[in-house]
Amino acid sequence: MTTVLPIISGRPGSVARTIFLCLALSTLSWGAWAHGGEDHGDAAAPVASTGMAPRASAQTEDFELVAQAQGTTLTLTLDRFATNEPVVDAQIEVESGSVLKQTAKQIAPGVYMVQATPFGVPGSYPLSLFVQSGDTSDLMATTLEIAAPTPDSGHAHGGVKWAAWAAWAVSAAALVFVLTLVLLRRSNRIRQQAH
Repeated sequence: MTTVLPIISGRPGSVARTIFLCLALSTLSWGAWAHGGEDHGDAAAPVASTGMAPRASAQTEDFELVAQAQGTTLTLTLDRFATNEPVVDAQIEVESGSVLKQTAKQIAPGVYMVQATPFGVPGSYPLSLFVQSGDTSDLMATTLEIAAPTPDSGHAHGGVKWAAWAAWAVSAAALVFVLTLVLLRRSNRIRQQAH
């Protein structure tokens, strides 16, 4: 605070400048504090977003297939590789080791579904898919990776909020201190001029 006092004791207009300077200095530095929850490019990007369902894809010369697991449901989207056109009324046999062997049911044009309890458990699931559409057939293979749920990181955001509030409280306290000094100096000057 010793650097602020010479500014205060200067010209009468310096009080407003001092208050403005204190406000500016107390708020500028808080944005640069280290905090969590943001990607600054130092760490590797996560493989999958927590809000995105696990996916696997496979393609051949004729077909392109995307498998998406959500709970115990496996949804398959089947398109023509060359045109990206949905493949309607195909027959898709789905196998995953000894845990699954089913025929997928079409629920929309080019979209098929399999109810599969094993996909509700985290793990690595190799998928073999036999696709038959008209005169065209293909065997496709892919692996579906279902990650274990990550712990909630809400406490980290709470810590960041607490640090921000603490920073603003320190700034406010510093500002009140400086304003008190200014008012005391002015009061002393008025008393000295009155005598």
